[in-house]
Amino acid sequence: MKKTVLTTILAALILIGVDATADAQTKVGTVDVQRVRKDNMEFKAALKEIDDMVVDFERRRDQRQQELQDLAEDMQMAQEQNVSASVDRMRNELQVKSEDYQTFMEETFGESGIIETKSAELLAPIYTKLADAAKAVAKTEALDLIIDLEQVNPLFVSESLDVTEDVLVEMAKLR
Repeated sequence: MKKTVLTTILAALILIGVDATADAQTKVGTVDVQRVRKDNMEFKAALKEIDDMVVDFERRRDQRQQELQDLAEDMQMAQEQNVSASVDRMRNELQVKSEDYQTFMEETFGESGIIETKSAELLAPIYTKLADAAKAVAKTEALDLIIDLEQVNPLFVSESLDVTEDVLVEMAKLR
């Protein structure tokens, strides 16, 4: 909600060309954060680490799903062969493994799961550097506002407003 309100305000400021005073117009710059993530080495390394972690967890998830499926099929066969002792044992094992699978999914892929937590841990300091670099560029170029084009989706933005390269240079200085 807060993000939507901020986005609306920023878009309105751009659209009406708000005058900061009667004599001066607001100076605006834009940053293509998608490009920053692609071109900045720290972002690339963090995103690769996250991707590798996700691939590993997906492999483990798939393996657990297959184990559950195999166990369910074995239980079905035991039921068809009318081996009740095996069916009861397999039913209990299936229950335990199903609960374990659900716990794994929540702890790994859930909102507060390992992937989300690790992503935030890796990316938060980089986004802080991005913000610091944008502030430095704004100060150097006397900009009143720098807009993240990923958060605001304008229909057109002049290339002359793009300060992405300058922000990338500043981020490299902040190592």
